[in-house]
Amino acid sequence: MKLGARLPRALAVAAVAAVTVVPLAASAAGAAPVAPTAYTVFGSAQPLVWGAASSLPVGDLRVPFVWGKTNNLAVASANAALSVPDGNPTTPKPMSGDSISGLTCTGYAENFCKDPFTPLAKVTQNNGVNPGHAEQTASFGGKDGHFPGSIHAVTDCPGNCGDQIVHSATNALGPTGGYGGYVTVGSSSASHDLSMDDRGRLVSTATSELDNVSIGPKNEVHFSKLVATAQAIGAGADNTKDGRADLRIADFYILDNPVELTRAGLRLANAGPSEQEAYDGAKVLLKKLKDRGIVLDLPNFDAQLTKTPDHVTVDTQGLVVHFEQSVGSVEASAFSYPLNLGHATAVVIALNTDGKTDVTQNPNGSVTVQSPPPAASAPPPIQPRPTQGSGPSKPGINSGGNPGKSAKPGSGGPRDTVPSSPGGTSSSPPPAVNSGGTPTAPVATGDTPIPAGSATAAPNNPNDVALPSVGDLERNLGLKGARSVSRAFGAFLGLGLILPLSRFLIRRLG
Repeated sequence: MKLGARLPRALAVAAVAAVTVVPLAASAAGAAPVAPTAYTVFGSAQPLVWGAASSLPVGDLRVPFVWGKTNNLAVASANAALSVPDGNPTTPKPMSGDSISGLTCTGYAENFCKDPFTPLAKVTQNNGVNPGHAEQTASFGGKDGHFPGSIHAVTDCPGNCGDQIVHSATNALGPTGGYGGYVTVGSSSASHDLSMDDRGRLVSTATSELDNVSIGPKNEVHFSKLVATAQAIGAGADNTKDGRADLRIADFYILDNPVELTRAGLRLANAGPSEQEAYDGAKVLLKKLKDRGIVLDLPNFDAQLTKTPDHVTVDTQGLVVHFEQSVGSVEASAFSYPLNLGHATAVVIALNTDGKTDVTQNPNGSVTVQSPPPAASAPPPIQPRPTQGSGPSKPGINSGGNPGKSAKPGSGGPRDTVPSSPGGTSSSPPPAVNSGGTPTAPVATGDTPIPAGSATAAPNNPNDVALPSVGDLERNLGLKGARSVSRAFGAFLGLGLILPLSRFLIRRLG
């Protein structure tokens, strides 16, 4: 066939159809998931907290504290700070001199990025459904690069905010520092992230980390890394809430003996002849440590996850240290708070019903969750009171043989059914009469209600106004059947008397 030859019409149509691209409607499954109707997502992380400012010994330690929150009102915040671990992490003290050498900032006003510098990155978003992006970043290398630190906070929403969660995220890095004889920290970091996954589940993840920590004047307790992670996940349905708490400690030593932290407790890492001896050996180490004035509390793993139909809370606790003996010139009795190492919190409140939700956190790290109270059940409908003197309607047969028997005379109640008008539509029922004999306003069967007290047209249906017929009375009183029986009995009795009398007369006359 020559290239220029014409194809038959059927083949030509088939060829065009084969190469024609038909646009398809966008699949609903491919649409971005929508968040629950009401929600609040919260996360915070604080690697180290120790007491009140007045009780801290002489030293210099800055540790991160990050926290953030976002909700269905499209209100979000992200905060990152480097704070003195005095229980007031949201109000960090300024840093200056060599500790912030090489300071650079993004997103700050010019007069804030200077010496002294308050190490706080704080951004918020409250633009309603409109898209928005806010971000602050600050970092410094410190003297000779030995004391680096940084803070970063961001909130972001590309649009349709509220239905689409406003992303909130932070991270922070703390420099080396400590309080001589009590605790030293090589570095510390923290982060939080609040988002929604591709399945429409709200996700809160918070992580705190401590590196190269030494506790006690003689390095009685030390480890290379402690990581506390809290993750909460949930959607609007009651059975979608879940969470995970995780605490890991690497190269953990107590009195120069390697130990491991498990859900069952503390055990010797080099393992004795049996598991029981490994746990018993760790208890002996804790007793010896207490004799030196250092009490080490282990976390309660069973108390770190709380789930309800409304929310899930994950509160990952690390190690808690109590100093019962003084080190140097500082009396340990001045410490009104224990040393907390490693803390991360994640909360997701998610409901498919409207209501106010919120999360608050106090200085000691405890959170309070507020979710809407359960909706009150609707009261049962109130049945209308029957008109005095009328009773429940009963089915019957009217004089025409159709359902809808008239009410008993004198009852004052309405008729059970409304007779049909010649046009085939239902006519208005006659006004009902209450016990006092006063007409009450009926309700029209059409669109326009009849006002109370208005005059109505005289009924034109004889069945509405005629007195009951004799047949109706007989049926109502049960007489009709009795009369029929009596007539039949009389006829039978008459025939019984007439026949013998006829025979007698015939015989006599015959």
